[in-house]
Amino acid sequence: MFLKMKMKSKNNIMEKQKIFKQSYVSVLKNNLKSGKSVHLYKNDTFEYDERQTLIYPDVAKPEDLLTKIYSLNDLETAISLYEAYPGLTPLQASDERFWTYLTHADLYPYMIKRWNKHITGKIDDEIKYISEHWFLKSTSHQELMRHPIAGLWWGVYLSVDEKREDKYELTRILFRQLDFPTRTLGTYRLGRHKEAVIGILQFIKDNEEIFRKNFEKKTRYITKYLNLVGGLKPLGYFDREFFIDELEKIKKKISLI
Repeated sequence: MFLKMKMKSKNNIMEKQKIFKQSYVSVLKNNLKSGKSVHLYKNDTFEYDERQTLIYPDVAKPEDLLTKIYSLNDLETAISLYEAYPGLTPLQASDERFWTYLTHADLYPYMIKRWNKHITGKIDDEIKYISEHWFLKSTSHQELMRHPIAGLWWGVYLSVDEKREDKYELTRILFRQLDFPTRTLGTYRLGRHKEAVIGILQFIKDNEEIFRKNFEKKTRYITKYLNLVGGLKPLGYFDREFFIDELEKIKKKISLI
């Protein structure tokens, strides 16, 4: 399945992105839960009701999106997805109708290539596996970060820095291990705050020698530490320098992990 951008003759207006109706998202979830539709997630394309779609206002449908992200490299996929929707707002990126449509329609071929244990027989609970990858349980930050498509977009959004010569310099650090954006930062409220994420990533960049070993353990430690700091201070009001300074205070402890 390859997407094509359609242009209206005189006004040169891009085709708008489609999403599912909320009621249809519920139908899809219920059909999977009952086992009725499990077989549909093993086909080359997913059969859905076109009448259950809506136009997403102010969001253009990207040209050849599937071709651009057809990679098993999460970093490349994340950046391509982010660039494909340049005007997408955090509010729009929190809409489960949007992500559910992408996993079932525009990006379905990518999904079954990247997440196919229910096809290869490497998973016992097919329904649970499909549910965790094709749907959002809720629109909480934690669930958005753990979603296989939404989490990629959010990871780039939180780490991209337009002021840098390479605006994705910190994004490359974030996606060094997939658990970092999804299971580590995504678990804490801290991960919702862009300045906090950039501060953490800048600290890692400035102290690469410390993070060459035990990267996962050390990143978990610093996010837990800053989360505790957040119990005493309103972290949302601080800039990246605050978080860098806080981590400098425990630099020696981090190096010993």
